Amino acid sequence: MTGKLQQQLSRAIYFGHRGVIIFGEQFARHGINQVVDTFTRFPESRSNSYVLTTYGGTAKEILNTPYQLELIPGIGINKIQSSKLSFPVKIDEFLNALSSQDRSPVTAAIRVIHKDTDKETFTIDRAAVYHRNQLSGYLSSDELKLLRWWTGRGHHLRFTVQVEPENEQYGGAVGVELLQSGMKMHLVIKNGLPEVKVSLHATVRVIDNDSKLDLSKVNHMKHVETLLSKQIQSEAESMLTHVQKVLQSDILGIGEDVHIEYPYAWKKMKDEWLDIFPEVPVTVDAHIKIERTGKTHSPAHKEKTD
Repeated sequence: MTGKLQQQLSRAIYFGHRGVIIFGEQFARHGINQVVDTFTRFPESRSNSYVLTTYGGTAKEILNTPYQLELIPGIGINKIQSSKLSFPVKIDEFLNALSSQDRSPVTAAIRVIHKDTDKETFTIDRAAVYHRNQLSGYLSSDELKLLRWWTGRGHHLRFTVQVEPENEQYGGAVGVELLQSGMKMHLVIKNGLPEVKVSLHATVRVIDNDSKLDLSKVNHMKHVETLLSKQIQSEAESMLTHVQKVLQSDILGIGEDVHIEYPYAWKKMKDEWLDIFPEVPVTVDAHIKIERTGKTHSPAHKEKTD
């Protein structure tokens, strides 16, 4: 394939310049075995190139999509993935997961927005999940936020929770941004199979308050913390059900933890892990604490009383 392409070019193909690798959706669904060898075989291939999968289009469409901040769209994609605000997966990470038995591959998913308008561009707001060497499906934007948190990439994640019913004056929602976040996994083996308890914890700062609540009051703040914790726990449980029952791919690294903590038990289940994983009981709880409320405690639009 590379040889045929070289016959059409006046310059030698040099893989050392490659910053991003994009798999088209249909190509990825049929399996990527045909090309992954190229990424490791050539000595000049970069192991720190970012790998992505398209959502609802082809790789060619993405690379031909205008990007206002860079002359070459591929450079824009590379810079987005280099930031802490995206979900960067490098080709060496992807190939390690592809060849391992205890973790399934996952990449960021890129798609075209505002197609056929003067605002056409691309966005990276989903994750592409692989089952062995084939694309099995996608995580939504909200699920991607939880995956980033789960995998230690929770920098500047934002969540919105409805704290009051919406009315003519207030939307009733409070928005927060993660300051520090973490995940603890407690794993035990019962009857030869793993059981998992996961705790998501974070401190947050309030970035908007479209409700009547005055967050300088302890009871109001505790109320928001409780609602946030319940919402994030519910969303995490929904994401787990999607990953385990529908996608059936261990992108969460549960098998990796079994491998590390219970190596003898892992030897018995490693060859069948992708069949065992969908049935592993996983419970989640979330603990959110508001650490900062911003320069104003009560809503700025709330009338002051003497």
